[in-house]
Amino acid sequence: MAKASKRGQQILKDKLRQLGLSQTASQVLEKAGSIGVAKRFFQGDDIRQDTFIQLCQFLGIDWQEAIARTPQVDLKEAQQVINFLGRTAELQQLEQWVISDRYQIVTILGMGGMGKTSLASQLAHQLKEEFEFTIWRSLRNAPSFASILTDILQFLSHPQPLELPDNLPAQLDLLMRYLDARRCLLVIDNWESILSDRYYYRSGYEGYGDLIRYIGERNHQSCLVITSREAPPELSRLMGGSVRSLHLSGLSQLDGLQILARESMGANDAEWQEIITHYAGNPLALKIVAAGIRDLLGGDVSQMLALMREGGLNFGDIQDLLQRQFLRLSESEQEVMYWLAIAREPISAIALKENLLSIESKQKLIVTLELLKKRSLIEVMANGFTLQPVVMEYVNYQFIDKICQEINCTEQKINLLHSHALIEATAKDYIRDAQIRFILQPIADKLGYQAIASTLTRLKAETVPKQGYAGGNLVNLLCCLNIDLTGYDFSNLSIWQADLREVELHQVNFNNSDLARSAFRVTFSSVMATAFSPDGKILATSDVRGWIYLWRVADGSQLLKTHAHSEFIFSLTFSKDGQMMASGSLDRMVKLWNVNTGACLLSIEAHALGVASIAFSPDDLLIASGGGDRTVKLTEVATGKCVTTLEGHEQIVRSVAFSPDGQMVASCSLDHTIKLWSVPTGECVRTIVDTNAVYSVAFAPQSDRSDGQLASAGEDCLVKIWDIHTGKIVKAIAGHQKQIWSIAFSADGQMLVSAGDDETVKLWSVNTGEVIRTLYGHKNRIWAVTFSPDAKTLVSGSDDRIVKLWDVDTGQCIRTIQGYHKATKPVAFSPDNNLLFSFSYEEQSVRVWDVQNAKCLRNFDLGTSGVMQVAFSPDQQTFACGNYDHTIKIFNVKNGTCSQILQGHSAWVRFVAFTANGEILASGSGDQTIKLWHLQTSKCLNTLHGHHSPIQALAIHPNGEILASGSWDGMIKIWDLRSHECLITFAEHSDRIESLAFSQDDILISGSMDRSLKFWNLTTGSCASTLSTQFPVWTIALNPKLSILAFGGYAAEVKLWCLRTHQYLNNLEEEFNIGYMGDVIFSADGQILASGSDDGANRLWDLQSGKSLKLLKIPRPYEDMNITRIKGLTDAQKSTLKALGAVELV
Repeated sequence: MAKASKRGQQILKDKLRQLGLSQTASQVLEKAGSIGVAKRFFQGDDIRQDTFIQLCQFLGIDWQEAIARTPQVDLKEAQQVINFLGRTAELQQLEQWVISDRYQIVTILGMGGMGKTSLASQLAHQLKEEFEFTIWRSLRNAPSFASILTDILQFLSHPQPLELPDNLPAQLDLLMRYLDARRCLLVIDNWESILSDRYYYRSGYEGYGDLIRYIGERNHQSCLVITSREAPPELSRLMGGSVRSLHLSGLSQLDGLQILARESMGANDAEWQEIITHYAGNPLALKIVAAGIRDLLGGDVSQMLALMREGGLNFGDIQDLLQRQFLRLSESEQEVMYWLAIAREPISAIALKENLLSIESKQKLIVTLELLKKRSLIEVMANGFTLQPVVMEYVNYQFIDKICQEINCTEQKINLLHSHALIEATAKDYIRDAQIRFILQPIADKLGYQAIASTLTRLKAETVPKQGYAGGNLVNLLCCLNIDLTGYDFSNLSIWQADLREVELHQVNFNNSDLARSAFRVTFSSVMATAFSPDGKILATSDVRGWIYLWRVADGSQLLKTHAHSEFIFSLTFSKDGQMMASGSLDRMVKLWNVNTGACLLSIEAHALGVASIAFSPDDLLIASGGGDRTVKLTEVATGKCVTTLEGHEQIVRSVAFSPDGQMVASCSLDHTIKLWSVPTGECVRTIVDTNAVYSVAFAPQSDRSDGQLASAGEDCLVKIWDIHTGKIVKAIAGHQKQIWSIAFSADGQMLVSAGDDETVKLWSVNTGEVIRTLYGHKNRIWAVTFSPDAKTLVSGSDDRIVKLWDVDTGQCIRTIQGYHKATKPVAFSPDNNLLFSFSYEEQSVRVWDVQNAKCLRNFDLGTSGVMQVAFSPDQQTFACGNYDHTIKIFNVKNGTCSQILQGHSAWVRFVAFTANGEILASGSGDQTIKLWHLQTSKCLNTLHGHHSPIQALAIHPNGEILASGSWDGMIKIWDLRSHECLITFAEHSDRIESLAFSQDDILISGSMDRSLKFWNLTTGSCASTLSTQFPVWTIALNPKLSILAFGGYAAEVKLWCLRTHQYLNNLEEEFNIGYMGDVIFSADGQILASGSDDGANRLWDLQSGKSLKLLKIPRPYEDMNITRIKGLTDAQKSTLKALGAVELV
């Protein structure tokens, strides 16, 4: 059913007038079917939706502009008002301003505790049916304006996906378009949280002032309601016109009596009225006073009146009362109040107990909470305990003041600094940010370096160091002041809750320190796959280097890391019982792992050209896998035996999934098809033909509504839902701007999540096909998204080396895990060997090194993504790189600027090579073609076809007349660069070609993932010899002066091979890892070999001695950090620290 909104009715009437028609004109009745339907249509009553759409189309109206939508309401952050008392006149006044007078900004101002939030909440709940959109947001934790604005835009864009402009003015303009097109109620609570002591905005929060100016000065049909203790600075200039302010005074005598009467204490109305008058009718003050009379004075109101009359209880504002109440609290009660202020949001008793230090405090916690509740000092919510904003602000102020006293006064004992954390390194991202803003930064600003350093000295001088938060607090304060911590000694201290992810700790001494609950950088590269354990407590991720990482979801700590594969791990999945995990990699292997120990249980060589996707059957007996060999395989978990190979796809199988009953497997491919296979028979029961490459499939969980539905996504940027019984499309959902790599259903089948190249995560309603929200935060393509089993959390993993955990309900980022990895490879020497150019995949940059002084002179940011290889022109004036966005960029070496962009490929450009004269550039791509570019004109001279899989390697003969190309399927082709014809095809490799090189005597050397080097005679067109290796060969280099070949592979040392004697030469003196996508090159005079590495170092080697000449590297974050005998970290965390430069002395 559908009906016209009030605005829609006006649009219809205007259109009728414009067309000169009546509501019962024959043309109208023809579409409506009857006079009754026509009248209901124009009066705004329900009619059939298809008829509604037909009538709108006949009138030339966009039906979505005219239809009445179900009000969209988001009041999750608004407090639930129970037993709301009084404020009848205030509510009536506010309603008149908002509904009747249609003022654009209404502010509710008043002192703390006066009930502004309760009044605004009551108003919002009361008026929500009058608006198309109602949204409430609190500034209690001072969120950035960008995050709040994005959140509001996201909500108002419903049901369409939000296309967020990239600058603030454009975003504000978009907001105003929404506020003008639809009647919206925006409520922003606690505005004072973003104001400074001088009643202007905190630094970085000025955008909120822009919001008020835009909404107050422009015409629209919506309303912004603000609650604040202080008036926003723009308000005085905007008052009158479209802006009104309600200054909230105390409750009336009658309403105040109702609060006090709840305590059932003996007093007459006159006595109560005296108390109400004394406390200015402040509701919170009255609650606290009533509790105090009951608990501290035995219910004797006369004692309270006597104290008041003696002048001992002066009341200026709520702060006066809070101060008196706080001073009366016991030590354990104050301890809990401080922790509630630190928590910033409701916290469970269990979590609160974990924070407390003393056994006594832990044992008394429930009693303490009950006492605080009785005194009306804490609030009990469904999800835990918290403080009212005004109480939190007061306690926070007291906490800061006491901490500063302990640090400034050398005679004072360090107690509070020991017992409470200033920030929690393991807290949710937005909570930690608020703790820094409201606690850590103000303390650091008040104290300065000398006081903090002096306290650190006092702490280290303690004869028996205490366990507690003091050490971590001091470290966090030093970091907040941006102090260089090089060489600091934190040995023998408890360094709890220290956030050390963004600081360098060179030569810092943590010997015998307790680092529990502290956060450090972690090592991983681009994130390829994510998976939750069935209980939702463990998160697994994998990266392009072949590593698997297990994380504790609760605090983001690393539980385990293992170098599982030699290449990209595209897929991870847990067994249903959570005991096993499976991984699938580009290295052709499927592996099974024991989740508890990290031990490899089974290793299966599954697909010749790599594994793209794996899935456990519902009974955990089978694993389905799909890969580069265009097949789907079903393998027994118990034995590792392949029981069925499903053939039929014509391109790479990108994703596989089992149906909920385990009787069917779905697979999708780059060949534009989805295939449904019978597990018992191995037959293809249906082929669904799509219009583009399909990258991801997922079955809907079994339910009456979604039984037999399959979701897919891929190259065409659409999420599609299919009926597997008919092969027909049920829904095609648009919203992404670029191709989608990953989709997943929530466990209840109500939601879908998708992500891809546009760097966003989108949540969809399966029922309506509408976007629920778009999540922003990644800075590169997103490879993987997964729901937690309870669908309350989802995870995303991206090429930006970031894993993000999101709250599904609010869209807030709960946790960000940033990977650090800077593998490097040398690209070219300068002719005089004084400079070395190197490339980093993670940084997407080219560095220029002074070889003599081992210093980095320049770092050129390529401003791109997905560059896998860089080539320098023969004159070294320019360098070229192929990009993920299908382009080739040419850069100027002198200044690092991009001078040319070559466009023409339709897939990732994986390799580029210059001809000897530098006039022609060859490029090889995932689109299976080679293009030849004339650099002077930027024109493509020709496109070479012939390969049937992505091009991985190119080499140009020194004479400039012959080009060699190698692809994923092991094929090598030799091309004539004059005629552009294919001269020879070599097909003896069984796996991907990784590297090619021509010798001066017309021999082509190829290195392959099949663990071999082959030497091809171009004259005879045959393989002259094969050198078997013990590892996949990723890189080869020919010495320009000597008959020496250098080659290497991942997790293998560099080998030197004499081409004349066909024997190995002495290996280089050190063992090291050249890293994934590593490389080796020779200097022009052939005397020096340069090699890259996984640890970020470029090594220069003397060929005669095999000794290392130079080490060119940027120091790692924790270089020479001493972690001997540290406590509080897992083995995985210790291993990570060592990978980042830390040392453990025996």
